[in-house]
Amino acid sequence: MLIVTTTGLRSALRNELLRRMTRTTLIRALTAWLLTGVVLLTLSDSILAGCPCNYTPATLIKVIDAETAWFDIQGKKTRVHLWGIHSPAKAAVEDHSPGCAAEVEQAHQAEQFVRQLLASANRIQLDIKDTKGEGKGETDTQAIIYVDGLSVGQELLYRYFAIEYGDDRSFWCKPKKQ
Repeated sequence: MLIVTTTGLRSALRNELLRRMTRTTLIRALTAWLLTGVVLLTLSDSILAGCPCNYTPATLIKVIDAETAWFDIQGKKTRVHLWGIHSPAKAAVEDHSPGCAAEVEQAHQAEQFVRQLLASANRIQLDIKDTKGEGKGETDTQAIIYVDGLSVGQELLYRYFAIEYGDDRSFWCKPKKQ
């Protein structure tokens, strides 16, 4: 009596099928399989990258600080605040400890980083989250700013120049009241 296991049968069928395939059929099957993989990989990369295809184009007018800049958006002067992050204030602080001096220096470095990033951009796009003051000449907007596909806010976070909105800021030095 011959006992054939499912695994053994599956393996025998696969071997027989491969033996009967012609070289052309095998090449066609492999090509189709590879093309399917390339298409799926391409689609998944553009989905994961969060393609900024529908974002609003903008032209830099002036950087105010690490999280605020003025842009020309479709002919309208707009102040844009980076959405979802906070960076330290570059203003003079009440406390003159070395830690606060370092924080002010970090704020200046963050501003310089943003200034260089925006000035060298080939393409600036905004994912607008909130807008105030529309129709009053100047608009105040919260947005994710993309420079050549990179999120400025994420770059600030990666470099420890900012924290996410909602994180505790109580450890930061208090700016002097003016």
